[in-house]
Amino acid sequence: MAHLIRTEDIKRLLSFQPETGLVTSFYLKVDPKYFSKDQLVTTTKSLLKEKMVQLGEDHPDYLGVKEDVKKIQRFVEQEFELRGRIRGLTIFSSSPNNFFQVFQVAQPVKNRVVVDPDPYLRPLVAILDEHKRIMLVIVDHRDARIFEIYMGEILEHEEFTTNIRGKIKEGGWYGLEERRIERKIENEIIRHYKQVADAILTRFRKNHFDYLFVGIKEEDFSTFSNLLHSYLKSRLKGRVNLHPKDHINNILAEAAEVERQIEEEEDNQILENLIDAVGKADLATFGIVNVLRSIHLGACQTLVVGDDYHQPGYACRECGYLTLQPENCQLCGKSTTPVEDVVEEGMEEVLLQRGEIKYITAGSPRLEEIGHIGAFLRFPV
Repeated sequence: MAHLIRTEDIKRLLSFQPETGLVTSFYLKVDPKYFSKDQLVTTTKSLLKEKMVQLGEDHPDYLGVKEDVKKIQRFVEQEFELRGRIRGLTIFSSSPNNFFQVFQVAQPVKNRVVVDPDPYLRPLVAILDEHKRIMLVIVDHRDARIFEIYMGEILEHEEFTTNIRGKIKEGGWYGLEERRIERKIENEIIRHYKQVADAILTRFRKNHFDYLFVGIKEEDFSTFSNLLHSYLKSRLKGRVNLHPKDHINNILAEAAEVERQIEEEEDNQILENLIDAVGKADLATFGIVNVLRSIHLGACQTLVVGDDYHQPGYACRECGYLTLQPENCQLCGKSTTPVEDVVEEGMEEVLLQRGEIKYITAGSPRLEEIGHIGAFLRFPV
């Protein structure tokens, strides 16, 4: 069963030490806008077959890897469902160790198969760095629900229901009884809010999140937010119009809008910083030719790129030199070979240089200003 990759999954994969044999790491781009299920099955077979040929039947771990290949192919053919916002499928298999893990990611991945003593995790680590974990709490005077939004998915963690009565109007002695009951209800509501705030803090300490949104009536927002721990207040991004009794489809729609707003805000800030830095002749550049040059020199600290931007080109398999022209490598003099996408090749090289990747959602107005790709630099080039 596939599930969304999480930080704790990465930690667990990093700690996995096979007692014997190798680990087969399988990455497949699965964007339903471009690929059908049949195409993905065909691509899977081709990738796995090519890896087995490279490995060779005389390899001591050939049979173990062959079993991995069967399991991976069977999963893609029979169990994987091509739907939703999932753009990448990752499978780790080590048959001699009875190990088989499947993960999904919302970011496209480069098709590849790696057979190694350890899981190949670099693409997943880069993707996790890109996505923000959002906590959404929906609360009123009686009920509360806590959701986690991450990489296009939403997960409900807790649900609270109290026995607080609504506002009761009783006469009493000059209305004193009514006011006493109202004060009691108000205190119970505060305790309810405090219980919810404590649950959010517990969730934060267990698995840090980046942003917090609260679905609550406008007149109650200040009261609730004042009860949040300072750790949470610093991550509070605002209020959304949701009620605990809302249908899950309404919650999903609002969650998607919240995530979109966060991504758009971050995209705009990154692009603004990049364009500003270039304008000041600071440590930044943009355009595919300039960015490739910075990668060649090891100067690319953070690659900023449109999430659907790609360019065919050429690569030197000896030293990693990338170019848009069919020319000999300017670093080692060897001939270059055609590649489908020099942008994707460049991303991999940036990660090897311990750099970062910042994806910008296609359609961002300022993305065209940088030619869909730019970079923050370690040093001037």
